[in-house]
Amino acid sequence: MTKIVFTSCMDAERVPNQPVWNQIRDEAPDVLMLLGDQIYMDWGDLGGPEWRKLIAREPVEGLRAFATEMHRRYALQWAVPGFQALICGFGGRADPSRLLVTWDDHDYAWNNSLGVDGDDDHCVPQPVKQVARRLFGQFLEQLRGADQDASYPALPETWNAPLEDENTSHLFWHGALHGAGGPECLLLDTRWHRQLRAAGASILGTQQRAALRAAVSRAGAGLLVVVAGTPMNHSYQFSQQAWRDPHGFTYAEYDEALASAQRPVLFLGGDVHRNVWSGRLRQTNGTPSRVVQILSSGAAIGRIGPKRFAPSYGVVTLPATWATAGEVTVQLRAMRRADGWKDDPAMGAPLPFNNSNWAETLHGEAESKVDAAADTAVLTVLCARPRASSHRLHEGHAVVKVSNGIEGLDAVYKNAPLDGDSYAETLELQVEPGTVDSTVRLQFRGNAHDGNNREAELHTLIGGAFERARVGNKRSVVLFIHGFGKSFEASLAQAYGLRQAFPECEPILYSWEAGRAGGVLAALTGVGAARHSAKVGVHGLSAVLKAFGGAQAHGMSKVIVARSAGSLALSEALWSQGASFIDEINRVQRVVLSAPLLKWSEYQRRNSFAGLKTQVVVTRNRNDQTLKFADWIDGFGPMLGLEEGFAGASPGQICLDFTDSPRVGRLHDYLFLKINPAQSEINHRLMTDAVFDPLQAVGGHLLVPEKAGVFHVQ
Repeated sequence: MTKIVFTSCMDAERVPNQPVWNQIRDEAPDVLMLLGDQIYMDWGDLGGPEWRKLIAREPVEGLRAFATEMHRRYALQWAVPGFQALICGFGGRADPSRLLVTWDDHDYAWNNSLGVDGDDDHCVPQPVKQVARRLFGQFLEQLRGADQDASYPALPETWNAPLEDENTSHLFWHGALHGAGGPECLLLDTRWHRQLRAAGASILGTQQRAALRAAVSRAGAGLLVVVAGTPMNHSYQFSQQAWRDPHGFTYAEYDEALASAQRPVLFLGGDVHRNVWSGRLRQTNGTPSRVVQILSSGAAIGRIGPKRFAPSYGVVTLPATWATAGEVTVQLRAMRRADGWKDDPAMGAPLPFNNSNWAETLHGEAESKVDAAADTAVLTVLCARPRASSHRLHEGHAVVKVSNGIEGLDAVYKNAPLDGDSYAETLELQVEPGTVDSTVRLQFRGNAHDGNNREAELHTLIGGAFERARVGNKRSVVLFIHGFGKSFEASLAQAYGLRQAFPECEPILYSWEAGRAGGVLAALTGVGAARHSAKVGVHGLSAVLKAFGGAQAHGMSKVIVARSAGSLALSEALWSQGASFIDEINRVQRVVLSAPLLKWSEYQRRNSFAGLKTQVVVTRNRNDQTLKFADWIDGFGPMLGLEEGFAGASPGQICLDFTDSPRVGRLHDYLFLKINPAQSEINHRLMTDAVFDPLQAVGGHLLVPEKAGVFHVQ
């Protein structure tokens, strides 16, 4: 028997505490595989395109900065105690058949990086490739031979010297796992030779491609293990990582390997920040192949936006009879917040094989559902979307239960706005604690059938949230109006993310149809759809704002946060019906327009939010890539979240500029993420304080004043 543990993706910069390594050590594997993204070079002040521009502009100093940063991040990962203890205690670490390590895009250069030099932002210049290869080699040498508690070596003096040769055979390994007689395995490098996507493009290069083709086509040779950092087949929303994108491009090696396979092939990969059981991969013509794919990733990844990534790894056990017949057993494990490490229930059955194929139809050939998206506390939700006819509730029943996490709730509500005179539906959501399959209970807290007396129900539900926050000793209650392109499930995940990022505040989610995400074509119509929904939903949101402002606060702060396109919905309600609830809204301590997708000219023309006595805070990042894209789609002047000329339009209105705050870069989300100390503290004060005093923050060296009403975050 050969026991393999594999995982990928670790970021000691953001996640210095990495419990996954102690857990893996307890597994006592025969073979350990680290499948890429040991560091994240493009997280921080400089993303991939910025690194490329810096190096092009300042070839010597820019490359030195890149090398210094890459070396620093490798040293940080080595210094993680659990990681170092695992590696140094692993008896076969000097043996490439027992410790297999490859790189992927983030430790090769930057996101979606290519192995060619060229004009495309994803292409990696030759000097950068040389630095990456030397420093990856230094890291691998440290893993294979350093003593525990040994310091990480200094940046090599030859860090920028040309490579002695272009032979990349050491990036590829083909042999027997766990020594002579073990299962046959290929470890592939999918970065150095990766070409721009075009007809006939290669991801592996000549040598690796020939070796893979020869290995998979050996008829009747038994089980073959193929390992790489990049998945063969996976559906990404924004990235271009997989060998095959199910919605578009396919590298030449994908179909070639699948069509050539004459034996059972087990492909192990990473990258996707979760565990995935893909089952038998299908060729582009739709026919099933002999290649089974399993991915495990997210060993130590911090939150990205509202998304939290559970520490994960995979365990694969191969029989000694791998050359003839037997069963492969697989456990995909993730660390759930409520109840520790859990196995993915999708992987309950072994995978039988013979010497030429998988022996029978395999089970559950779909992505696994191990997630940790939600906590188990009650979440108050006001849903301004029409309920699907399949979830019309019978008299006396006001509960929907689903057992595959909050993802299953997308079926309850349609992606459309409510009728203009409708009120938001009053809901309470709870993930039942201690359940392996994340059972979710959606409770309708009102008349769930015909919507009578909905305005009174809003007051009752919101009042209940304030009382729950009081009992929980929270400092604030936040009415959260989410941004662009969120399904019902995605809006829920963001609200849970708000509560995790700021535990002292209690969120109330206003879930509305804010346009559709999913690429350029969706965005072209999505911004207009969000504007339409904002106008249609004026009546319903106005009732929510009135109820929220009028609720008994019990000494807690009331904060309204409108994220991105949420500023459209809030502004429409305030501009069209604000006079009808001005007294209630003025009882709110603060309105925060977070990276607002709102035209600056429109904000000026309507005299901003004149008439409000409550404080209005606008946050901006002039490099915000998302708003720049939305601005390009929408045209006709800049967004409020980008505008450089903003000054407090009226007393009590201020702008917080995050543009030059370290590591914010081009990010759209600098609210949920903890990026640097000043940014984190400012957001914490915005979400929780009874009074947000920018001058006090200036005195605490968190803000720098620019002009009236405008402050830069340190």
